[in-house]
Amino acid sequence: MSKRQVNRVKRTFIPIVTLLALTVSGCSDGSGGDDAVPKQPAGNAAEKPDPYGKYSEPVTVNLGYYTPAENKWPEGSKDTLTDNHYTKLIEEKFNIKINHAFEAPQSGYDQKVSLLVSSNDIPDFLFVSQSDYNLLVESDMLEDLTQVYDHYASPLLKKVISGYGPDFIKKVTYKNKLYGIPSTVPAHDNDNMVWIRTDWLKQVGINLPKVITLNDLEKVARAFIEQDPDGNGKKDTYGIQGTSTFVTGTTNYNSFDGVFTALKSFPKIWVKDSGGNIVYGSTMPETKQALAKLREWYAQGLIDKEFGTIKPDQVAKDISAGKAGITTGYTWAPAKSLADSVKNDPKAEWDSFILAASDGKWYNRQPNPMGRILVVKKGAKNPEAIVKLINWFTDMDNMAPGYPKLYSDSPGTNWQVRPIQRTFRVKSTVYDRFQRLQDAASGKLKREELPESDIKLFDQYQKGMGALKASPSDWAYILYQFNAGKNVLNPINTEVYSEFYGITKSMEMKWANLAKLEDEAFLRIIVGDKPLDYFETFVSEWKKQGGDDVTKEVQKEVERLK
Repeated sequence: MSKRQVNRVKRTFIPIVTLLALTVSGCSDGSGGDDAVPKQPAGNAAEKPDPYGKYSEPVTVNLGYYTPAENKWPEGSKDTLTDNHYTKLIEEKFNIKINHAFEAPQSGYDQKVSLLVSSNDIPDFLFVSQSDYNLLVESDMLEDLTQVYDHYASPLLKKVISGYGPDFIKKVTYKNKLYGIPSTVPAHDNDNMVWIRTDWLKQVGINLPKVITLNDLEKVARAFIEQDPDGNGKKDTYGIQGTSTFVTGTTNYNSFDGVFTALKSFPKIWVKDSGGNIVYGSTMPETKQALAKLREWYAQGLIDKEFGTIKPDQVAKDISAGKAGITTGYTWAPAKSLADSVKNDPKAEWDSFILAASDGKWYNRQPNPMGRILVVKKGAKNPEAIVKLINWFTDMDNMAPGYPKLYSDSPGTNWQVRPIQRTFRVKSTVYDRFQRLQDAASGKLKREELPESDIKLFDQYQKGMGALKASPSDWAYILYQFNAGKNVLNPINTEVYSEFYGITKSMEMKWANLAKLEDEAFLRIIVGDKPLDYFETFVSEWKKQGGDDVTKEVQKEVERLK
């Protein structure tokens, strides 16, 4: 199995997010027991628990830290990753000093934390994946955070966590005790769009509604191949783009995910069948229907013949060169897929479209709402210190009244320079911003009523999309926020969550091979190397090679979390 395929398996069940290891040490010798309210450092023991309380004596928080891939400090500043606006304000507000226990490249931090977990040598505080959490809690290595959370989590943090439903907190509860505080992943930032060059649509004489069908997409692809949409007199333009990562658990650049969901197929996630039983979406009859459609299009030349060899980082090559006018993927796809198109051809015009199912709904598989989980090593002192910091950053993440706007005047400064490199946002964060921007665009909301960050976007939008092309990156971002964002608000948008996002014991041993079996079978069916009925062979083999065992474990875990 290739490295790329391994990464895809991880994305399906545990989104690839960076881990943050944290170690906290205080000045007190006492630590709370399993059922005790955590004690304050010396001098604070008698004080009432305060989610934002300042320590009378310094507390040092030692963090394992990843260095952001790209970051530019404000011009002329002497800021560093350990001495900046965040660390200074934290010390002023909480009397907490930030110290990095170690710094690792962002790409290698995940592995470092996994090694700490596997060696049973974890620091006092760290963020872990669901699978590492399960391993740690079953090994009795974690501190009970029930009382810590009850007494020190802010009302907003509790609101954020509860907003994801009762099952959310259950995933970090073991034997009726809380052993982790999960970061969050809001809904609707991965909804699948179809982006089409509208100047080409005019050239070939096609008018499309904002909500389109598979037949519409097929018609456009055929016209773009056969009717010389770029007007150069040559048959050198393409139809539907694709990559080797052509199906995922949500969406991807130039993936075929929208075709699957338009046929109510939900591959790569766990769903319930008509009898209420847990089944793997890739093995359902609807998935065969989607493969049949893709196989048909491929045979007709509507899909790029080389899609199986195209790497995900090559998605924009034909679009940028003016040879392709259809791309699919995220709401924010313009930033990567379309910016160079208007840079190379300012006359290019793009619009986003919704690919709906026959029942009129637009199904969007959502990512795992649970990000990495904060856990505390059993016996660690002052766990409330890190909860206080999470409270503070939760205020920032949700623009609570009076939240500090650090580095708002320095767009090149990466938000990940902050000590807590995870976010705790309400589920509707993305949706709410799209709604505010649409209300401002229609005049329902006054400019001065927008949050500061939204005002900047609105001012950009007011310049007009044509004027913004002078800065393709700005054009692409505003297209995402206003054009794609308006689609997300469409009432036909239907969230689809996997019934299970974790990893079971059988998955650890068998999932890589099962994923390889699936990916190869789907690819061979689409390109015609295998007949369509080979799908039944795939399903049979998937079950025999461990799929049935995994399904039973997933069913059991889902029932446990009820």
